[in-house]
Amino acid sequence: MKRNSSAFTLLELLAVIAIVGILAALIFPSVGAARRSAGKAKTKVLFSQWTAATEAFRSEYGYYPSFDTSGLVNGGATPTDHLFHDLLAAKHRDGSALAGSESAAIQNRKRIPFHSFADTDFTPSGLLCDAFENTEIAVLVDRDLDGVIRQGADYTALPAVGGITPGTELIPAQGVRAGIIFYAPAPEATASAPGFILSWK
Repeated sequence: MKRNSSAFTLLELLAVIAIVGILAALIFPSVGAARRSAGKAKTKVLFSQWTAATEAFRSEYGYYPSFDTSGLVNGGATPTDHLFHDLLAAKHRDGSALAGSESAAIQNRKRIPFHSFADTDFTPSGLLCDAFENTEIAVLVDRDLDGVIRQGADYTALPAVGGITPGTELIPAQGVRAGIIFYAPAPEATASAPGFILSWK
């Protein structure tokens, strides 16, 4: 009497594993690329919100706020004081009121909340971050209010983020036509292959 065997042979099993491996190799890079693309889009939305809040500040007071001299969103931040946040939120991160002698209180003297920051905007250590949890984010404003951000007139040097600085192909000598700009390193950026997430492009 003939017996029918329903078990896989070793050869069939290896063939299935090979096919699954090939499919995974094709799918995973595209999933990673989609995640990076979504993270970049989320970061640009965040930059747009911060831009709108800063423009609202300028509309109210007639000038752009003076953030940290480092040109970084988290420049000079401590567990209790965060100039970028405190200026735009009109309060400390813990909800306490700004003191009269603080830079944020002096600049936002009417204590107007221009932006409401979410807890997800911060790392556990209390620093603002982008969608990739990167905390090195540059912020430059049009200090002379001529509608263009340019070296010399508005800033002395471009701040480095993630150890890299945008070149003249991104921020030309004639400047960027904007009131405020943000940039952060792209997730795949390296010193030899720099890349950025830009608020103005």
